[in-house]
Amino acid sequence: APTVEEIVIATDADREGEAIGVEAAEIVLRKKRVPVRRAYFSALTKDDVLKAFRELRDPDYNLAASAHARREVDLLWGAALTRALSIFTGRRGKQFLSVGRVQSPTLALVVEREREIERFTPIPYWVIEALLEGGGKEFKAVYAEGQVWQEPMARMLYETAKRAETAEVVRTEARTDKLPRPVPFDTTTFLREANHRLGLSASEALAIAEQLYMKGLISYPRTDNQTYPPTLDFRKVLTALSSVPEYRPFAEELLAQGVFRPSSGRKTEDHPPIHPVDAPSGRLSEKERKVYDLVARRFLATLSAPAVVERRKLHINVNGVPFTAEAKKVVQRGWTAVYPSDVKETDVPALADGTRVAVRSVKLLQKKTKPPSRYSQGELIKRMEALGLGTKSTRAEIIAKLFARRYVSGRKRMKPTDLGKRLVEALERYAPDIITPEMTARLEREMDLVAKGEKRKDDVVSESKDMLSKVLDELFENKGKIKESFGEDNGATA
Repeated sequence: APTVEEIVIATDADREGEAIGVEAAEIVLRKKRVPVRRAYFSALTKDDVLKAFRELRDPDYNLAASAHARREVDLLWGAALTRALSIFTGRRGKQFLSVGRVQSPTLALVVEREREIERFTPIPYWVIEALLEGGGKEFKAVYAEGQVWQEPMARMLYETAKRAETAEVVRTEARTDKLPRPVPFDTTTFLREANHRLGLSASEALAIAEQLYMKGLISYPRTDNQTYPPTLDFRKVLTALSSVPEYRPFAEELLAQGVFRPSSGRKTEDHPPIHPVDAPSGRLSEKERKVYDLVARRFLATLSAPAVVERRKLHINVNGVPFTAEAKKVVQRGWTAVYPSDVKETDVPALADGTRVAVRSVKLLQKKTKPPSRYSQGELIKRMEALGLGTKSTRAEIIAKLFARRYVSGRKRMKPTDLGKRLVEALERYAPDIITPEMTARLEREMDLVAKGEKRKDDVVSESKDMLSKVLDELFENKGKIKESFGEDNGATA
């Protein structure tokens, strides 16, 4: 428009938002040259938005270029590989075979875990337990050396112990430990906790968090940061939370302290960790309420005192066979009063050395080792992060695609379908580079260099084309074998 005097980009303050804003500004600049500025905010509250417009900065053109690089690379790899595999296998239309630079290595992780489960051979072992009574309480003790791997040895120990009518406490250990506070939520940790504690899929949890962000209730939910910035107004957030009855006692206690010393984890120049910025004033859906509650309680926990756990261990002689009994009790709740912990409390009586206790029963239990468990979505996201697969903004979407393409099934634990297995097997044989985390992680590092201004976008795209060309050559050389590996169903089964 001829009256435009300045362009202000106010899109989401991340890689993708920067790219969208810069692209929109460039369209305007073709008609009129005007200054371009950037409003950067991490929460949609009135104060945050006004502050961002008072403190406008220059757009980050390198960050935008890195987003364009990722978009071009992902489109090149996804379109070329998907088309090639779909044509080779005769899977057309809705039955096409989707292949992607991040999607396929992620699928390979799920398939490899399934193979580990299938290859697993259970190994028997024995556990010896004793039910004892002392100090007016019955309590359980276990053989001090733990698992016994040979049955004759296990039976000998069991027969010896079960002849005892009493046992002696030979030594007592006692100590207290501090249970560290959880670190603030980055995106990956938030998605894992939402999956673990609320049963939400990664994509659903992120979508709900974005809704809460748009409603001005939590900060921007896409971040790698686990350290609050010094500019964060804790008092303001706590005052808002104190208006909510279930948070009031915790918020008021923290406000009364006056000084805030939050826990911290990884520090980046990213958005602040996910935290509440206001209390709900309108109606939330049940899932929105649960996600907000998770974020609010995590925030309160990061500001609370550490919990204190008292541990006591009894070393007991049962007819010459060593047993132990352990107690674990939270004696100062600290942060665990507001946020769930995974500490399982157990109790044994406080008994002095030399105390005799009654032996009520002794059991010999045969058990078997268990295979590794299938990935939950939260666990898979953690593994993806460790391997450099995807980003905080894309991992949830990648997992959702695996379900949408019918490569995996299972809401709580992910199991590859027959189609997912066959795709990974074909890629392993004829184009293994596609499913190696190292290849895609290398491209992620290259795009990070673009964001830092240390590498040109066009160079990264050119290098990725060279890599893709080699992969396609491998596929074309083996297209007949690839078709054979998928049989004659032409996509009829998944």
